[in-house]
Amino acid sequence: MAGRRIDTAGDDIISEINIIPLVDVSLVLLIIFMVTASYITASSIKVDIPQATYAKATEETNTATVIISRDGPVYFENELVTNRQLREKMKTRYRDNPELSVVLSVDKAVNFKNVVAVLDVLSELGISKLNIAAANE
Repeated sequence: MAGRRIDTAGDDIISEINIIPLVDVSLVLLIIFMVTASYITASSIKVDIPQATYAKATEETNTATVIISRDGPVYFENELVTNRQLREKMKTRYRDNPELSVVLSVDKAVNFKNVVAVLDVLSELGISKLNIAAANE
């Protein structure tokens, strides 16, 4: 054991700081943050997409997802982005894969100017394969 002396007379003061409880609490907090971080994903973005009678599923494999939520924020592949960031990310993806198809999930209560802004970005890059997400009735 390390040089810790206990005086049997009781007149020495132990002046060491016990860090074991601090380490225990830190590890518990780390575990809690790791567990809750796995639940906080962008798939938890709530988008109330409109109903469609004749909607059908797409079979395409090389797709990119753009989500516009009710309050207007835009998410690209479940990551919050600005229009400038969306332009850069889509430019890179489209340059790497010219057959790229974009799935646009838009909340039915969103302001149409937000949709037009995203469509403008896609049009500027020359992306013509566009699917709009809808739910079957």
